[in-house]
Amino acid sequence: MKLQPEQRSLLLCLAWIGAVVAAGGLLWYATQPYRTRLLAAAVNKALVRNGDTRRVGSVLSSGGFSAAAVRGSWFEVLNSGHRAFVFTVMRSGAASACAALVDGSGKVESIIPLSPGAGQVMEELPPPLYRFYVQRVEKAAGNNASGAAGGTGGAR
Repeated sequence: MKLQPEQRSLLLCLAWIGAVVAAGGLLWYATQPYRTRLLAAAVNKALVRNGDTRRVGSVLSSGGFSAAAVRGSWFEVLNSGHRAFVFTVMRSGAASACAALVDGSGKVESIIPLSPGAGQVMEELPPPLYRFYVQRVEKAAGNNASGAAGGTGGAR
């Protein structure tokens, strides 16, 4: 079967698109450790800016989806038995970065806004939506590493 010039052009275009998507996916996968280190540095800078003495250290896990449907990265909090879950809160079409401090039992102790804009979003967040985020993070804590989910800690 001989291809028409239009079909040949279409196949060539689709092959280029596929190659660009594959190269982008490979680059995204290969740079994950670097991007995670940049995220940890940005979180630590935000904590310093907020006057918080805690710092995040090594990455426990990064970026995956769990049954809790929360996307974020787990970090070890240095010099404590806590973990920090860095995630985004969506409100009025804007994404705001926050870190939830999770104790050893999987309960959220507090949610720390990582920017002035995130602080404003968290202040305006209705209590039911705040509790929704807390429950989702606690459920993710139960699915991740050593934390056991339970309760609704961190209530407003």
